[in-house]
Amino acid sequence: LALWLLAAPSTTITVPKHCKADLSPIGNSYPSPLHSIHVQPLLTPEEASRCLELARAHAAETGCWERKDSDRHAAYATCDFPIEECDHLSSYLEDIDYHERILGSMAEVYGLAMEDLTYLDFFCANYEAREGVDANRNIMDRLEPHRDGSLLSYSVLLTPPSNFEGGGTIFDALRDVEPTEEYRGVLHTNGVIRPNNAGDCCLHSGKLLHGADPVVSGERTVLVAFVDVAEWCQRPKTLALACRDWGRMDVASYRLKRQEKMTKGGLKEGSVASRSNDIKGWVLNNGRWLSEGSAVRGYVPAFETVERRGQIKFQRKKKLEAEDILLRDILLDKDERDSPSAYFGGDVTVL
Repeated sequence: LALWLLAAPSTTITVPKHCKADLSPIGNSYPSPLHSIHVQPLLTPEEASRCLELARAHAAETGCWERKDSDRHAAYATCDFPIEECDHLSSYLEDIDYHERILGSMAEVYGLAMEDLTYLDFFCANYEAREGVDANRNIMDRLEPHRDGSLLSYSVLLTPPSNFEGGGTIFDALRDVEPTEEYRGVLHTNGVIRPNNAGDCCLHSGKLLHGADPVVSGERTVLVAFVDVAEWCQRPKTLALACRDWGRMDVASYRLKRQEKMTKGGLKEGSVASRSNDIKGWVLNNGRWLSEGSAVRGYVPAFETVERRGQIKFQRKKKLEAEDILLRDILLDKDERDSPSAYFGGDVTVL
C-alpha cells in the first residue's frame, strides 16, 4: 500500500487571490494552507471497488438512493446514507485503517494534529444522470453551490471515472482558473475538479463555495465527510465576520429583488398610477415610526448603490473577498494555539 501511494500522483490546486490587499485586516498574507485543494490517492482500486460493492448493497436493501434525505441535510438534501448505518461498510473501513489514513492526510496538508480533527458527518452519496430515469424516483444528479458546516471537508470517489460522465466538485473560486497540464487532468473548465481514479480523495475547506457538477450519464458514488477543527486551533470571531459579510450580500440581493418586483406586471394596488413600470423601487410609509418632517410616504426609486450591490458580478466579488480573508485568518499559527487543557481552563474530565 505504501509503495502504491508513493507511486500514485497527487495534485494541489491553489485558490486564486481574490482580496486585493496583500495582508488581511489582522496581517495575514496569501496564500494560507486552506487556499489549497488537494487531490490525492487514498484507496487502492480494489479497496474502492469493495467499498462501492458494500455501498450499493446497502442502498439496494434500504432504498436510500431513491430519495433525498432532507432530515439530515435540510438545506441541501442529498441521496445518501450515514456510514454508521451500514455495518459492513463501516467495519471494512475500520479494517483498512481508513480513518487514520484520511485524517492523517488532512492533518498533514493543513498543518494540524489528528487529535484536532473530528467528524461532524460521514456519509455515502450517489449522483445519477436523470436521462431515462423514472420520473417517480427522486434521484440526485447535482448539488447546488453551498458552504459546509465544517471548516474542512473531503470526498472520496468510489466509482471508476469510465463508468460515468460529468460530475465532480465545482468551486466558484476556481471558475476563472485555466485547466493547464500542471493539474494532471484533474481541473476542468468552470472550476470543476474530477479525480482521475477511483479511490482518489479531494481535500478542501468546507467554507469554499462549492457544489456538485451534473452527472450526465451513469452513476457517481462518493464517500463524503464534514470534518471540524478544534476550537483552540481557530481564531475567534473570524467565521462570524465572514458570515456577516456573506449575509450582507444576501440581504442586498434580496432588497434589489423586492424592488424589481414593483416593475413586473404593472403597478401594485394602491400605488401611484403615474409611476413608470421601468423604474425599480418600492412604496414606503414609515410615518408610524418617524416624525412628520422625516417620514417618507409613497414610491421611492432604488438608489444606484442598491442596484450595484445587488448585481451578480458584484455579489460574487465581495463574497470571494470575504472567503479569501476567512481562509487567511481562521487557522491560528501553531505557536498561537492553546492546548486543550488550557482552552478548557485546565478542567478536562475523561469519561
